[in-house]
Amino acid sequence: MLEQQLRAADPMRGKVLSLAFAEHVIKVCAEELTPEQQDLSRIYLSTAKALFSGEASMTALADASGAHAKIRITGSRLAEEILWVAVLAVSVCWQRDLVREGLSRGELKNLTVRTVAAEAQTVVRRCTGGPEALWQLTHVIETADRVDPQLMANLLDEVADAEALAADFARHVLEARPGERYFEAVLDDPGGLPLAVVASQAQHMLGEPEGRWQLIRLVETLAQRPEQHRSWQRRSARDQA
Repeated sequence: MLEQQLRAADPMRGKVLSLAFAEHVIKVCAEELTPEQQDLSRIYLSTAKALFSGEASMTALADASGAHAKIRITGSRLAEEILWVAVLAVSVCWQRDLVREGLSRGELKNLTVRTVAAEAQTVVRRCTGGPEALWQLTHVIETADRVDPQLMANLLDEVADAEALAADFARHVLEARPGERYFEAVLDDPGGLPLAVVASQAQHMLGEPEGRWQLIRLVETLAQRPEQHRSWQRRSARDQA
């Protein structure tokens, strides 16, 4: 599903996500880097980000890129792989501009946000064993302009324990609106209504942020169930075909 969401991202969105994915790798894998490596990587990525708002120049990025490229790597190869994710992310954003301005001679081919996402997942898996793809998908949902209703519908179809999730949705509404009888009734009988109906009513009451929260909760729930996660991946593969 992450692959599907990244394929649908427009070029600018893909660039912003690439930098966010790289920043997260630097944060999660910080123990594998020296303080200098961390600082230069953060400067490199923040300069690339600042270019979007005009708060940095292409020359400043070239300088940050040069400093990042000269980082001395000692010890395991993992540190080099962590730093490489930052290079990929910045290249997705600005490598053509750097080459055009004569500030870079090389150009990596066929780079997209999906390249950065996949490399970040590999590095974090080696570094901490953490589920980086889950973090990436959650970040994509959290920062999207709107919740994709079809994505919500597809995920609702994959849920095995609909009653437990209906109760979660009801409790979340009641935290914001104590005493709402509709959702108190859902808690009393979480299987009494289809999960999609409970979700829709919660969104109607609390607005768009509730749909985003529900979608993230769905993703987390499915990620905890390997057999459903495989089904989810098969559906994503069919969608991409």
